Amino acid sequence: MNSTSASWSTESGQSVKLPAPLNSESFTLLKHGIYDDDDVDVYSNAVRDFAFLAPPPAVDYRDYRPRHQTLGLSGYKKARGVIESRYAKIRNILAEADSVLEVGAADGSFLAYLKSKHPDMLLAAVEPDDSTQAARNTIGNLKQYATLDAAAETGLKVDTICLFHVFEHLTDPASWLAVAKRLLAPGGRIIIEVPSLDDPLLSLYKSDAYFEFYFQRQHPFVYSSASLRRVLEHNGFIAEVMPYQRYGLENHLTWLAKGQPGGNLELQAIFSDCELSYMAALECRGITDSVFAIARTSK
Repeated sequence: MNSTSASWSTESGQSVKLPAPLNSESFTLLKHGIYDDDDVDVYSNAVRDFAFLAPPPAVDYRDYRPRHQTLGLSGYKKARGVIESRYAKIRNILAEADSVLEVGAADGSFLAYLKSKHPDMLLAAVEPDDSTQAARNTIGNLKQYATLDAAAETGLKVDTICLFHVFEHLTDPASWLAVAKRLLAPGGRIIIEVPSLDDPLLSLYKSDAYFEFYFQRQHPFVYSSASLRRVLEHNGFIAEVMPYQRYGLENHLTWLAKGQPGGNLELQAIFSDCELSYMAALECRGITDSVFAIARTSK
């Protein structure tokens, strides 16, 4: 094995390139088939804090539709105030930033919200999807790039790079992190948000329906706070992790009662007063559907 990645062979002989140091761990079959592809299997390490898909599905991100769009759940996601909640979670970190590059910016909704809060902040976006270009163009003075390499070639320097539910899409995170380092100004940091295997519907409630729904083609790797930290530290970063719960009690009760996404308006009305305290309790225990990592270079 080399220091950045190595191929790992599944029981059927498929070769999968895994990021170091996770490539030195042992893996066993977790499940046959995933939500959107019966021919893809899921393997997990012994402590169940990292999983990968085999064979890794090919995804074209030049014309990419997130699962919430294909399932008609965009309205539900927007109503939950995902962008506002995300910003609130990392507001203190962003308050220190003079320049932010978002990778996987999609239609630029987060950057537009960030601009409304910090109008003098230098903003940049990396996004290969042409279909969302027009929406991003409405954000004044936004620097835009199709790839991270293209941004690095311009000599761009920023003090903060953000990836929200993007890092789990990367098939070669070590190479990506090496390019990201070139873009960071001295003392800069990368803010990474990923879905987590510590998700309470998996780790606490053990919902069979959610287990069948959870793994998807766009996520070749699935991390937890522990495995994400191991990857970042192996690649020369000092990483602080923060559990982050995006979905609340009404969503979890809908999964447990009906085995489906999208929540329930009646449950939402009943439990609206305790949603935040419920999510805070999960975060306090580190049992969350997402996790933030704040990564700073150690040199």
